[in-house]
Amino acid sequence: MCWLVHVTLALRQVVGSQPSPERNEGRMEYDQIAAELIRSLRGRRSQAAFSRKLGYKSNIVNRWEALEAFPSASTFLGVVASVHRKQPSPLLRFFPRPPAELVALGPDSPASVAAFLRELQGKTPILSVAKESGYNRYSVSRWLSGSVELRLPQFLHLIEVMSRRLLDFLACCTDPATLPSVARAHDRLALAREAAYAQPWSHAVLRALELAAVPRGDPSAWLAERLGAPPAEIAAALALLEATGQVQRRAGRYTLKQVISVNTAHDPERSRLLKVSWTETALDRLRAGAPGNYAYSVFSISAGDLRRLRDVHLEYVRAMQAIIAASQPGECVGLYCAQLLDLARTGNALDGRAAG
Repeated sequence: MCWLVHVTLALRQVVGSQPSPERNEGRMEYDQIAAELIRSLRGRRSQAAFSRKLGYKSNIVNRWEALEAFPSASTFLGVVASVHRKQPSPLLRFFPRPPAELVALGPDSPASVAAFLRELQGKTPILSVAKESGYNRYSVSRWLSGSVELRLPQFLHLIEVMSRRLLDFLACCTDPATLPSVARAHDRLALAREAAYAQPWSHAVLRALELAAVPRGDPSAWLAERLGAPPAEIAAALALLEATGQVQRRAGRYTLKQVISVNTAHDPERSRLLKVSWTETALDRLRAGAPGNYAYSVFSISAGDLRRLRDVHLEYVRAMQAIIAASQPGECVGLYCAQLLDLARTGNALDGRAAG
């Protein structure tokens, strides 16, 4: 078993690091999203009929939608399962490769909710989660341990705080277009994701436009120099960002209209091609002798320990993203690329089917 790693690292990540509009606007916003989720899943049924379908004698759905009470996170997942019987749990669909613990626990138990949140937490200290969410650290600790179950609005809030991917989670539960509070934000996310797939340099341009040193007037030449990208790529990226509403041009100057955190694993094949594109960019810099951290190591290792290395690497990435999100001021645009693999063509230890 072998490991090959190549790294290029600076200060800012290629994907967005800023929060979505729903963050930090108070818990009532998450209450509203929770109520809209229930309403969307109810569909054309009456509230009373939907309550009966879920096994309740009272009209509990009316109370949920009126923001008078909320289901626990596991109860809500049971609601989703009752509506989308043939689809895997949102907890599993959220991840490109669901964690083994989560798969083993089942789709909608309190223990699976806690395991899901711990997976999102990674190595982030509980104090940091509590500070950003506004919840008491003892409550957060009990939720993450599974000793106390949290309600749906709290669950949604922690997903956003710990992953910046609440919109992606909501899309695993229902059609975001049916959620008035987030429909427009999800549309913008879809445009931003499409821009990343269609024009990889667009996200580097976005990050560069966040920097304090952006000159007045047309920044095209400055961007090409700052990013080391061909002018044609910069022009195409700016045109796409303007067309998708992420930047606006006034008096010949481009300014950020909105910064969106984007996870490009949504489409596995296009995500793979995007990774190829950025890895090729990193290799071009390596061939040119550009400054950066470049390394490799080839060695034998057990299949189990190779998978342990993968888990350690994922924890490192989470820690790196936390540093990136908190880093101020914006002075550099960085690119991080890494490869961790078993060189075997068959019986690969990092293939989920081979790993078991």
